[in-house]
Amino acid sequence: MNIFRQFSFIALTFIACSSRSSLAATKAGAPDERDRQVLETLLLHLLADSKFDMTRVSPKGVVVVLHARTPEKTGFIQADQVHSDIGDHTLPGDAERNLRSRNTKPDAKPNTYEAVTASFTNLTFSAGIVVTDLTAIWSDRPSFQGFETAHPKARGWVEAYLPGYSKDGSFAIVRAGVGPSPHGAMVTALLEKRDKKWSVKWHNIAWYV
Repeated sequence: MNIFRQFSFIALTFIACSSRSSLAATKAGAPDERDRQVLETLLLHLLADSKFDMTRVSPKGVVVVLHARTPEKTGFIQADQVHSDIGDHTLPGDAERNLRSRNTKPDAKPNTYEAVTASFTNLTFSAGIVVTDLTAIWSDRPSFQGFETAHPKARGWVEAYLPGYSKDGSFAIVRAGVGPSPHGAMVTALLEKRDKKWSVKWHNIAWYV
């Protein structure tokens, strides 16, 4: 094999390996059917909760908006932040670790809080849940007016991380930003699976000032 052919072979091998590695990373971070069930359970739970009134829209015939992708940083799922937000509530340790593991880039540099990129556009949710990209709306000011103009029937928006699961698969943790809110807010929810059905054991919204 001459030098040129040898170089070409090495280059093609490297590209193929990189592509497989990239594809594997994409699949690993992609939301699956279990994620859809958990997120849908929580979103419908919030939609039915009279206290989830981010826009003070009438509870009849309204929707909740799910941002199309996961947050770009993992700062809000770090242990200190989560425990500060949930007060007296407790979370399964293995599910909390899985939450951070699923949402942290494998090659993230220390203290950069780089998150995986995952999209929810491949999932089909029940009526009442709208999946859309809110980036343009968030870039405008004031955010309240922009969101309410674009989604007049929405009670609020949710920007969710990929859920974290206990090792036995019976518990799930959802951590998500919610709004619109003047200073930001995060919801933390613990869900339990019984008889193949998920339910919300508790949820807590931390309002930042």
